[in-house]
Amino acid sequence: MAMRGIRPLRSLRTMGAGILAGILATGALTACGGDSTGDVTLTFWTHTHPPMVKLNQAIIAEYEKQHPNVKIKYQQIPNDEFDTKMLTAMSNGTGPDVLNMDDSTLRGEYLPKRLLAPVDLSAFGVQSADALKARYLPGTLGGASADNELFGLPSEFNATAFAINTKHFADAGLDPNAPPKTWQEVTEASKKLVGAGHTQAFSFLYLHAGWYTQQLQTLLNETGGTITDPKHEKATVASPQSQAALKIWADLATGATRTADPNKTSREATSPFGDLATGRQSMAVVYPWAMEQIRQSNPETFAQLKLVPLPQVNPANPVNRWYGYYWSVSRASKHQDQAWRFIAYLASQSQRWLSDVKFIQPVTGWENSEAGKQVPGLDVWSAAYQKGKFDEVAPHFAEIKDAVMGMVNDTVFDRVAIPEATGKAAERINRSLGS
Repeated sequence: MAMRGIRPLRSLRTMGAGILAGILATGALTACGGDSTGDVTLTFWTHTHPPMVKLNQAIIAEYEKQHPNVKIKYQQIPNDEFDTKMLTAMSNGTGPDVLNMDDSTLRGEYLPKRLLAPVDLSAFGVQSADALKARYLPGTLGGASADNELFGLPSEFNATAFAINTKHFADAGLDPNAPPKTWQEVTEASKKLVGAGHTQAFSFLYLHAGWYTQQLQTLLNETGGTITDPKHEKATVASPQSQAALKIWADLATGATRTADPNKTSREATSPFGDLATGRQSMAVVYPWAMEQIRQSNPETFAQLKLVPLPQVNPANPVNRWYGYYWSVSRASKHQDQAWRFIAYLASQSQRWLSDVKFIQPVTGWENSEAGKQVPGLDVWSAAYQKGKFDEVAPHFAEIKDAVMGMVNDTVFDRVAIPEATGKAAERINRSLGS
């Protein structure tokens, strides 16, 4: 699903910072007014990301103090259990009032199954969805929209970039000012890094089905491959373009000049970039929040890292992957009005999300804000946001993600030939689609 009509974020530097200030003030005023009477307990579930959890806890304490009749029970779910536990609970009506979920899962599972409540516009002090959308960059609310109706607001909106360890590059005689521009150049740089003793030169992450799928989607965007056809009637993972994406992954992981041993990569989903953060890994595909997590947990390593553009199949025509997490409300919630008011308060804190967690919320004018100007690698992120798209999703997406994970594991760990692995995955996906 491509994001149409988005303006280049770099151009926002010409806009007044007052736009953003006005938006934040409106959100804060709305969030603080008009409580319903009676005591209310809201449940709020998220995955586990320590900087995010810390700020959520602070905001919850503030909100409860401002709204004495509201109690918020906040639960963090381990990342490798999050998708399954959340979908099960939402499907049987026992899920939270407020949830924070990635756009591909929302579009692939929650919206088709009508598990979410539409946005309560009154909680945000607006009369129309268009007025609310005007607070955000064009297209960025598409990750939580269906049938021209809005079902969530972004807690974070991410583009994709590449991080290199400049010390490792110097050890290997590589110029950090001339980073790899293609995946072949990643392989060539890895040979020199391994020769200099940095054996974990580059690796994808092998965490759970969602991570597998989003990383493969990054490569599919570059090769022109897809997981299903546009109407989601049949699998296309065995197409030449899709096989080309899997081949890039397999060559980096298992080829004669493999860039790292996939069996030795970190499997800690709470700190997915642990190998990069601790100085074991030399290069990694990263997102804005990942760099902030490394800065907080491993400042010495962070000082050695340089943010550069994502390697490409065709550097002359770069493409990027976008994804977002959105605050939404369960359709089964008995307190939807209160839940949306709480989300309005969360959304009104975009400067804190940016300064404390490096969650970029695509509020109009974010780059002009004081926190925006302090984002490391701002130019790289700005360029990455200009050419990208949301991941492809399809019905029964949880099952499809499992098939993608199985396909990659077959290829990387069991050395199954790519045509066989993609054919097996296609059969599983077609069964899920009922074709």
